[in-house]
Amino acid sequence: MALWLAAAVATGLWLLLLLALAHTTRNPDVAAGPATAELADEPPAVVDLITGGWRLCDEASSATLLDLAARGVVGIEEVGPELSLVRLRRDPGNLRPYEKLVYDHVRGLAVDGVVATGALAEGARDLRRWWRSFRRKVIADARSRGLSQARWSRAHAVLLTAAAVVPAAAGGIATAVSDPEADAGIGAAVMMFFLLVTLMGRLNGERGTALGAQRARYWLGVREHLSGGRFAEQPAASVTIWGRHLAFAAVLGLAPRAVAGLPVSTPADDRRAWSDYGGMWHVVHVRYPSRLLWGRPVGPTILRGLAAGAFTGFWTWIALLIVSAFDAWPTGLVLPGAWTAGLAVAALPLASAAIDLATGEMVEGQVVRLRRVQTSSGEDNAKYIHWCAIDEGRDQRIKAFGIGEQDWERLGEGDQVRVRVGRRLGWIHEVEARIPSRPRSTGYDDTGEHTAQFPKSLGEVPLFDQANTRDRWTGNTPS
Repeated sequence: MALWLAAAVATGLWLLLLLALAHTTRNPDVAAGPATAELADEPPAVVDLITGGWRLCDEASSATLLDLAARGVVGIEEVGPELSLVRLRRDPGNLRPYEKLVYDHVRGLAVDGVVATGALAEGARDLRRWWRSFRRKVIADARSRGLSQARWSRAHAVLLTAAAVVPAAAGGIATAVSDPEADAGIGAAVMMFFLLVTLMGRLNGERGTALGAQRARYWLGVREHLSGGRFAEQPAASVTIWGRHLAFAAVLGLAPRAVAGLPVSTPADDRRAWSDYGGMWHVVHVRYPSRLLWGRPVGPTILRGLAAGAFTGFWTWIALLIVSAFDAWPTGLVLPGAWTAGLAVAALPLASAAIDLATGEMVEGQVVRLRRVQTSSGEDNAKYIHWCAIDEGRDQRIKAFGIGEQDWERLGEGDQVRVRVGRRLGWIHEVEARIPSRPRSTGYDDTGEHTAQFPKSLGEVPLFDQANTRDRWTGNTPS
């Protein structure tokens, strides 16, 4: 008992040390400076970091694109009430790493140098990884400017790691003594050390330097000046009028409409896709029908139809036997009735499968959605259904087709394809042609300019990592 008490005391003392260091390394309090209209040389993404409590928010990527537009690298044009275009204008030259990340994403989506603003959420990319790369590069820039630093210095990390050995060892000894036959002392010590070091890492977010706090104060003064404008009503295309002021208004929480119009760091909507098939960017609404029959291959559909017919026929036969015992149904019609019910249930899937086999239709268009949904639990034996939505250029409302896993893996969103489809069951039998229309992203330019990992800051959880954090300016807290 005494050993367990010693382990608890050692753990408590380590936690007190951790909290003390977390308190002394907290971010500096920043108050708004005098209102000013002058824009300093920090880029919008860095301003977003230092004015947001050294947590990067998702409007940083949209503001970066606005800044590129203000500098003439791209153009943003409003061509209709619901359609704006981003147009690549010139060689971007020497961009910052995170600016190049945004530019490359736009270039990867553009067709003849043009992409709809709403389509910026599209593209075959791992958005979480993309955002992590973007965040690392912004933090690297902020650190190079002396505005940001890791919460734990090397001395802090060494002290906390060395101190964690004491409670870990005490816990291991207590475990070994309390149950000597189990020989679990070493495992308990290693596990406890791992948990303490992990907790230490979770608190190792960014914190501001004295210079960072000074610059954040300056930019909050800029926000005071810009808050008198009407930036909240301005679309992204108005950057041609407002220039870089709109980009900074975006990161300072004053231009929500412009940010919403440039969904660079927003995941693509499963049911609302953008397509350039036919030469004009347009919205396509995707529906994923119930899989009672739709989205299933012919063979399994036939088997399911026969099984459903046999099941229905058997229980109909049982029911009619009972009913006929009370003279409510002719005895001679019990078996014919069961056969009729079974065949009626099996007729629809069998007929649909037969028609699809005989009349497979060729469909040409652009793949706008590829989705995979897990239907059974378990990592080793997990099963999935695969969806492929194709814009044929005829209707703004389309139904996704079922597709085999191998064909699904060959395709990418944006590819132009010719496939053979069964219209009754909605199953793609064969992919006959594929023309990649967009370059696939193989990496996110992780050039190693800053290789450290950046865990979430104290009190920050993954749910809010990419949430729209403009509420920070209104005092609201996500719940």
